[in-house]
Amino acid sequence: MHLFRRRHLFLIVWAVSNSTSAIGRTQLAFPHNQVSLFDDARVSRGTLAKAEARASAIFARAGIDVDWLACAQRDPADFAPSSSLCSDLSWPTRLSVRIIPRGRSIASDVFGQAFVDDSGQGVYSNVYYENLALSPNHPGVSDGDMLGYVLAHEIGHLLLGTNSHADSGLMQAHWRDAALHAAAERALFFTTAQSALLRSRLSAARAAQTASNQVQVGKGIQQ
Repeated sequence: MHLFRRRHLFLIVWAVSNSTSAIGRTQLAFPHNQVSLFDDARVSRGTLAKAEARASAIFARAGIDVDWLACAQRDPADFAPSSSLCSDLSWPTRLSVRIIPRGRSIASDVFGQAFVDDSGQGVYSNVYYENLALSPNHPGVSDGDMLGYVLAHEIGHLLLGTNSHADSGLMQAHWRDAALHAAAERALFFTTAQSALLRSRLSAARAAQTASNQVQVGKGIQQ
């Protein structure tokens, strides 16, 4: 993985495990996505808040609301299974991003990694913050905004599934000058087609969950 000329940035690797038009808030409520955010890299509070705001704005442009859960850092001495809301994950509505300093076998020009199974579904992703913060290839974009773009990109992979890199927009694998300029202008988003697919998958999942809950309630009344 290499940089492609000056300020050409290779952003994301794609990991597979074995196992836009704006929508006004006067319309129907946006579908929601919940993200458990683990900050093992100890990013500053201001930078993290800026990143969440940037990623939220990107998803809002796609017609999606994101609920961020601030999750405790990993305790290496605690091997008990977690039972918190942060560990309550389910594709596609409850996902997880872990911000870590640097991956052991990850090249320095890779900022993030999403883990998706053979069915195209995944709930876990990593962001490598030191790679992002030490990179000289996004001088017009703050670390907070760049972190927000990477968060949105990784969550996008989890929601869109396999082969979700694109030739334009946020989901490009290689962020070259045009993409970095758009990022500096706060104008790097999902494409219209990607936005529609994101909304469709989240809305379908919510509808299925609502139907399941109604069935359970009905069973309870009959008993």
